[in-house]
Amino acid sequence: MQIKHIISKINITNLLGKIKKYFKNEHFEDVKQTIQKFLACSIDKSFLSLQCPNCHDAHKIKVTCKSRFCPSCGKRYSAVWTEKTSTSLIDVKHRSVLFTIPEELRMFFFYDRDLLTKLAYAVNDVFKYQFHNIKAKNQRIHKISKYSSKYFTNSDIIHYGLITVIHTFGRDLKWNPHIHAIVTLGGFNKNFQFLEKKYFHVNSIAGQWKKMVIDIVKSGNYDKPEIKAKAYAAANYLYRKNTRFFFNVAKNDLNNNIYAIKYIGRYLSRAPIAEYKIIDFYDNKVTFYYESLADDKQRIELTLDAETFLSKLIIHIPPKHFKMIRRFGIYSRNIKSELKNIMKFMRKYVSKYSNFTFYQLEIWKAFGVNPFYCFKCNTRMKVKKISYFNIHTGSICWKEYR
Repeated sequence: MQIKHIISKINITNLLGKIKKYFKNEHFEDVKQTIQKFLACSIDKSFLSLQCPNCHDAHKIKVTCKSRFCPSCGKRYSAVWTEKTSTSLIDVKHRSVLFTIPEELRMFFFYDRDLLTKLAYAVNDVFKYQFHNIKAKNQRIHKISKYSSKYFTNSDIIHYGLITVIHTFGRDLKWNPHIHAIVTLGGFNKNFQFLEKKYFHVNSIAGQWKKMVIDIVKSGNYDKPEIKAKAYAAANYLYRKNTRFFFNVAKNDLNNNIYAIKYIGRYLSRAPIAEYKIIDFYDNKVTFYYESLADDKQRIELTLDAETFLSKLIIHIPPKHFKMIRRFGIYSRNIKSELKNIMKFMRKYVSKYSNFTFYQLEIWKAFGVNPFYCFKCNTRMKVKKISYFNIHTGSICWKEYR
């Protein structure tokens, strides 16, 4: 069942009017544009028209809408990103880690979405504490300035790799912000020697994550004083409560770069629900299923009216330019030249998209042809027309080439 079909059966303008109060003005405009791009995502509206200069045979190629609401384009983006990022990972073991937020605090990340970015940086601070061995440094009898060359010892891992992805929805489509991360099991010391990380201090990570999340919630820029009061009350209650915030460190190491990055790739820019999980749409009601992790992945079917179902999808559309993915340490863009040179020899994976695009490879796998070459005479085709959705005018535009 296609989400577009469900949208076509309701008054989307009325629905957006009802949920506008949950977004800031600029974010709401981004949401409308995202939905417009998604609805225009079809080979009839957004396409490249190609023609063979030799035999004049012609065909169309669909152009991606790049909408974060589109299931097909989200899958395509995830596949391309996974391939490209795999080439930047060094060939060492990685560990996947999941950081979650208690149910009592989740709503505050909805009221102030800027807090989501702070979560990613908090995850980096948690691992920095582990790799830099901050606890031992705090216990030194004779304190050493962190700016001193003697602050780090040869056994300290200074340069590690971390990639985080922010997710806002659970399998049941509820607002459930959490962080998926992969981290290198080791890193480089101050002399650029690679050292393995044997284990993480789980209790230490849990305690730091709890404190950081509570501080983030308290720092929120909420629109209403009563929301801020509720945030402080909930944060203080959980701080006093003798329970640690849930996070999950995978039992097994990710020994292969592909496995490591595919773990992250599953959670990139995709719609909150895969369309094959929508099993029925009848009498303005949508039935879909999900696998409950709390019940050993038991299949649970849920029926909602169409407007409620679509509202649950739309609230997860992020603001324009919002970064779901964050890179830290040796996987960030700004690293020392010495590290860059060393890491060149520690990368082994070569992307299969280095010479071909995602679309070319997918069409080749499905039909055994290259879409940019004539199917009849195998001549490189030329672009004759581009059709695309203009978000500024809200209409389909095109450009022709001679």
